[in-house]
Amino acid sequence: MIKLIAFDMDGTFLNSQNDYDRSRFDKIFQAAKEKGIRLVANSGNQYQQIASFFEPYLDDLVIVSEIGAQIHERGQLIDCHHFEDAVVADVLGMLAGKRLLDRCSVSGLEGLYFEKGAQPDFKKTITKHNFAWKEIDSLLELPDDHFTILTLDLPGQDIAALVDDINQLGQGQVKAVSSGFDFIDMVQPKVNKGTALAFLGQRWGIEPEEMMAFGDSDNDLDMLAYVGESYAMAGSPASVVAVARHQAPANDDSGVFQVLEKMLNE
Repeated sequence: MIKLIAFDMDGTFLNSQNDYDRSRFDKIFQAAKEKGIRLVANSGNQYQQIASFFEPYLDDLVIVSEIGAQIHERGQLIDCHHFEDAVVADVLGMLAGKRLLDRCSVSGLEGLYFEKGAQPDFKKTITKHNFAWKEIDSLLELPDDHFTILTLDLPGQDIAALVDDINQLGQGQVKAVSSGFDFIDMVQPKVNKGTALAFLGQRWGIEPEEMMAFGDSDNDLDMLAYVGESYAMAGSPASVVAVARHQAPANDDSGVFQVLEKMLNE
């Protein structure tokens, strides 16, 4: 019996217009709540941005943000993992050497930071996905905060090659993963969407085989591998399809909703 349902946001739960069918979700939410099923939004995005999509449901829906680095329940931070400052400095120095700081952001508990001289299209994209942010003179001189994730947006570049390069240079202190849409996320090697579900499972007494999850990119792999019932969205990369047990219709066809409606009605 499924007791927990987790879903990625961009490319999975949300459609191409960065939205979802509100009335349809409300019916699913109420049906899941009646059956005692926990719902978890499990995304690489910032908590404040994810929460903005679910204001009527925040007393019940748990939000995992920044690829497992932060977990909020009822609006309260219940679990958090952050880098050592020296690791962040080393990674940013490496990216500076590659001249990538103008397409880089650093997330902290207080908000997201990027350089005033960052590329205009990068600023537009990153502020769309983060509500609490600040422009600073240089990422090499970050304010006092605890940092959880670094993000690159590199349209037109070989993402896979850069991920391999960053992982080699990171020497085990940081893990780079593709999150789709030309993004690379740099996270702590032992923190991911799967470890977040393991934390929640222990907290609530739910086993992995009692969990269902939906995803569409490489930063969903740990989550999909962890749960008993996993779904890759139609159009997902081969790496995601290979890990997931099932395939769901595309996000623009409300694929998550289609699967959940069928499951809840059975």
